[in-house]
Amino acid sequence: MNFKDCPVNEFIRELQGRKVICFGAGGTLIEPEVNTDIKKIIDLEKHIAFLVDNDTNKQGLKFHYRDNEFEIKSPAVLEAVNAADYVLLITCEYFVEIYHQLKDVKNLEDMDCYLHKTVCRAGDVDLNQFFTKEIEKAPYKEWRKILADLHLKDKHKGQRCFFIGNGPSLKSADLELLKNEISFGVNGIYHIFNQTSWRPTYYITIDTVAYPGIHEIVSRLEAEVRFVPFQNAVLAGKVYDEVTYFNQELGDTHVENNRIVENKPLTFSEDIEKGICCRHTVLYAAFQLAVYMGFSEIYLLGLDHSYNGGILEDGTKVEHKGNSHFYERLTSKIDESAPFYLDAMTYAYQRAKEICDKKGIIVKNATRGGRLEVFERVDFEKLVQEKENEDINGCL
Repeated sequence: MNFKDCPVNEFIRELQGRKVICFGAGGTLIEPEVNTDIKKIIDLEKHIAFLVDNDTNKQGLKFHYRDNEFEIKSPAVLEAVNAADYVLLITCEYFVEIYHQLKDVKNLEDMDCYLHKTVCRAGDVDLNQFFTKEIEKAPYKEWRKILADLHLKDKHKGQRCFFIGNGPSLKSADLELLKNEISFGVNGIYHIFNQTSWRPTYYITIDTVAYPGIHEIVSRLEAEVRFVPFQNAVLAGKVYDEVTYFNQELGDTHVENNRIVENKPLTFSEDIEKGICCRHTVLYAAFQLAVYMGFSEIYLLGLDHSYNGGILEDGTKVEHKGNSHFYERLTSKIDESAPFYLDAMTYAYQRAKEICDKKGIIVKNATRGGRLEVFERVDFEKLVQEKENEDINGCL
C-alpha cells in the first residue's frame, strides 16, 4: 500500500476518477456529520464503491451514509480488485492492524491508501514513515507493558488529588498552593506554566483536533507521566519516548445526534491497561485514571463548564461573555469556534459521579463560579487551609 495524506478539501481531487473503498463500517465515517469540529469530506458519498469490514456480522449488510446505501463486504475481495481503479480509505481506529493485515496482499502494493483520521483532522503527515518506522518504536509497540510497568493500580490508595481544568476562573496563585498536591493537568494547561512554578503530576490529552498542533509541546511538557491515546500518535506522525500511550476506547454509543440515549450508559473503564473510555471531555478519562489509581478524594479546580457557542441537545447555543478558557486560543490552529456539546459533557460528569459515589470516592468542585453543578461545591481556600492545619497538627 502506498500511504498518502492530504487536506480534507483536496481528497476528492486526488481521486482522479478512482472509486473509494472504505475499510471500516462503523461510526468513524458518520462522526463528522454530527461533530462539526471535525471536518468532513464533501461529496464523499458520490465516490464510494463499497465498504469492507472484518466483522462477519456486518458483511452482507448495507451501510447507510448520507441518504445512500453501500454494501459491506469481506476484506477478502481486496485480493481481486484492480488497484489502479480504487483508493483505500481506512475509516476506523484499527489502522495499524489493517496495515499488518493488508501489507502483504500482492495486488495492493501500488494502491493509494488514506486514513480518514488524518485527512479529516491533520492532513499533513508522512504516513509511510509512520507505518514503516514510528509504529516499530518501543513506546508504541510495547505500550501495554510500559503502562503496566508504572504500577498505577491503587498507587495512590486513600490519597486525594486535584483535577485542573482550563476554565477562565483558573488562577496561577491557586496553583502555587497545590505544589505539594497530586494533580492532573489537561490539554492546554501548559499555557499557565510561565506564571507559576506548579506543575501537574499527571498530564492527559485526548483531543484529536488540537493534537496535531501540540504534540511536540506535549512530549516536552513537565509532568511525571504524559498520557496520550496511541491512536492519536498517527496525527503527529511521530512516536515519542517521553509519552505514555494508552488504548482509547470510545465505549458504548450512548449519544446519537447529540442526544443522550438513556439505555446505553457511558462506559467507565475499570482497567486502564486495557483501555480508557474517551468521550465528551478529557476529564472523564482523568476520572478513570484517578479511580484506577485508588484516590479516595478528587477535587476540581478551573472546571467552569462555560463555553462560547456550547451546544445543548435541542441545538440551542449557549452564549456567555468572556473566553471559554484561561487563555484566548486552544492552539495556533484551533480557536474558540469549535463547538462543545454541553449536555453530553454534563452527562459524562454525572456518570463519573455515579461511579465514584458507588465506590465511596469523594468528589467536590472547588472551581470559582462556572456552571458545573453536578458535584458538591467546596471553598478552595478553606480546602487548602484545612490541609495545612492537618499537616501542622500531624507534626506536633
